[in-house]
Amino acid sequence: MPNLKHIDYLTRSWIRGPADERAALRGCRFDDERAQHPIDFAAHYLRLYEGEQAGQPLIARDWQLDAARRLFGWVTPSDRWGREIRRFNRASIWVPKKNKKSPTIAWWALYLLCADGELGQKVFFGAKDGSQARDIAGKHAVEMVLASPDLSAECSINRNEMRITHEPTRSVLKPMSSSDSRTQQSKEGLNGSLLIDETHVVDEDFIRRLSRMGISRSEPLHIEVSTAGKDPDCYGKKQYDLGKMVESGQVDDDSFFFACFEAPQKLSDSELAADPIKYGKMANPAWGHTVHETEYLADYHRSRLSITELADFKTYRLNIWQRSANPWIRASDWDACGGYKDGRQLTLADFAGEPCWAGFDKSKTRDMTALVLTFRDPQDAENYYQFPFFWLPEQTARDNDHAAPFVRWAAEGLLKLIRGEVIEDGPIEEFVAGLHEQHPIQEIYYDRTFASDITLRLEQQQGITRVEFPQTTAMFAGPIDEYERRVIQGNLRHANHSILTWQAGHCQVHTDSKGRKTLIKPRHGDIKKIDGMVAGVMSLFGAMNGANKRKSVYSRRGVITL
Repeated sequence: MPNLKHIDYLTRSWIRGPADERAALRGCRFDDERAQHPIDFAAHYLRLYEGEQAGQPLIARDWQLDAARRLFGWVTPSDRWGREIRRFNRASIWVPKKNKKSPTIAWWALYLLCADGELGQKVFFGAKDGSQARDIAGKHAVEMVLASPDLSAECSINRNEMRITHEPTRSVLKPMSSSDSRTQQSKEGLNGSLLIDETHVVDEDFIRRLSRMGISRSEPLHIEVSTAGKDPDCYGKKQYDLGKMVESGQVDDDSFFFACFEAPQKLSDSELAADPIKYGKMANPAWGHTVHETEYLADYHRSRLSITELADFKTYRLNIWQRSANPWIRASDWDACGGYKDGRQLTLADFAGEPCWAGFDKSKTRDMTALVLTFRDPQDAENYYQFPFFWLPEQTARDNDHAAPFVRWAAEGLLKLIRGEVIEDGPIEEFVAGLHEQHPIQEIYYDRTFASDITLRLEQQQGITRVEFPQTTAMFAGPIDEYERRVIQGNLRHANHSILTWQAGHCQVHTDSKGRKTLIKPRHGDIKKIDGMVAGVMSLFGAMNGANKRKSVYSRRGVITL
């Protein structure tokens, strides 16, 4: 524990964790007058305009009060400016819906515009699209100005552009969006403060263009306030993860403010069902104020009837990140199958000498290739264990490392990189042959599109029987259902492999007009791979049926005879 005795009492009282401790030891302190100024500004000048509190003064409470005081109250000495300036210049705040996000953003924007003391301030609302950005300004900031005689006297409003100008300081507040391609280049020259609503859907390139916004100003602010989302690879999730590391002290950044109100990220459906109010109170700081128990419970009971709707409830009402917008397998079910037995994580070495069945999904050139081995539990025939292996061309990994941590996965031994730009069969064949020596592969299930030649060589040279598994809706329907059923029941255990879990999170099922199914990846991201899940379904199918199939010409084409 750091020695904080020389730190003044007020500053010590506002230390929330390792990041604040480190900042205080470096000379940052808490200034109560600066912390209180935006609170007083809101109470005196701002009025809420919608809901039960319409017309009432904006009195900061719960998370609003705490976040505002911390964000504006912490200061740090600056040699460049010759005075103390705000410690924080970036903020990432995560709170469920119905917790007053939009009026809070409008309040902070108007404070920066009218009361922060800087002449010629430029303040921007950012959002995914122009309509959302204008709604923040139009429905909150503009209405707050119109409801205040003092602000109305000092501000002019351009309704066409939804722009507010504070005439005494010649400061401007206006919306902009990430989807406006016409102004992409102009965004690079902006200089001021930025407030973003719903970060989980904002385009990352939009943020990149604005990353150096305000560098010539003494106290710019880049504030992002959002609810959790459904894309684990989006910009918002990266900011959430960064915030967690800053908060814990893993990342050293005194200027990054992070606040998050959430239920446990791995909250299971059964845990939530046992006490929904407990987790509602945990995640919603405005509980009893703008989040009401009766309405919350009604929403929960409606949502629990559908996997998709329950996932939405967890995201929007409990701030729990989802792995896909339309999940095939629930994250809680997948996590519960994490490969443990008798309190210990099983490894491939535990199955030395045991027979297994392989599913093989091979890419054509630059994509990922996956092999999954499935073992029967020697002591319980109902349980199956899977171990995945992945290959990717080295160039593909480096080119796409911004979208998924391929280079890190390779360094951790979870991904095998093949030199060059395309998949080569040689390293894969050699590796599979080594696996076969330690774990006799009874059959390898494959689709002929790209894997016919390599599986033929494995059969001829290694004696591994190959079985064609056409990746069609007719072939996949039963195996997909069986895979899902066993995950839900906990009879299919995986090795907590990061890449397989990543793929399980965004793998989706497409059902055609005849009710036949196939696995698909999300439309919006080619980098989101599902080959490990495809190979896993094939491999489980083989393990469950291989030993009992009749050895006939039909069985070698993936058809089970009865």
